[in-house]
Amino acid sequence: MKNQIIRCGRGQMAKSGFTLIELMIVVAIVVIMTAITLGSLNRAQEQQVFNNNFEKLFSLINTARSLAISGKGQLDYTDFDNDGCTVSVSENCAAPDYVTPGNYGVAFDTSASPNAVLFADINTPTSGNNISGYKGAYDHGTSHSAGNDLDLDSMSLPSGMTMEMEDSVPQPPTTSGSIFFAPNYADISFSPPALDTVVAPFLILKLKQGDSFCKQIRIHRLAGIPEVEACSVT
Repeated sequence: MKNQIIRCGRGQMAKSGFTLIELMIVVAIVVIMTAITLGSLNRAQEQQVFNNNFEKLFSLINTARSLAISGKGQLDYTDFDNDGCTVSVSENCAAPDYVTPGNYGVAFDTSASPNAVLFADINTPTSGNNISGYKGAYDHGTSHSAGNDLDLDSMSLPSGMTMEMEDSVPQPPTTSGSIFFAPNYADISFSPPALDTVVAPFLILKLKQGDSFCKQIRIHRLAGIPEVEACSVT
């Protein structure tokens, strides 16, 4: 009887173990679940990076508009207002010397570095292009002049992210251009000229990352208020 009990116990212990096939199945399930979890985490991280860059882009546009509405002055390095005073001149001048730019804007270019630049339209004096009463030459919302306009902030996109500008008619999208806000009412204009047409009430700026993510900023031609919208990656 004692031997029978021992044998029965051993039999029960043998039945409670795992076979090799069962262990392989468990390991396979763990590997699959780990891969799914890591994939979800990677996509979540990519989404966060995309959202951070979009928020920065949106912030540059809002800042340009806010500066234009406030008529914010910038340091007058080149005596743009022709008052004989610059930051480096102290004789008979209030220090520091400021001037209100003709425009505040954001220039975009997917292929450039940086890809987006917040700037004040304060060109150095240009012979033959002067406006009556002013020494400098404003662009009047036609272009961003690197090295002449005063760059205030910028951003560079990670590899794989692209920008597109189009209007609501629409014109064919372009990967470079500019948005301008003129003090003090933030009157808005767009560049290139194909986007600055009266028949198109909106300008649309899209930020894309491959076939994964897309968001767009829609700006009304009259109100000039940026609005965030979802968009298709196709």
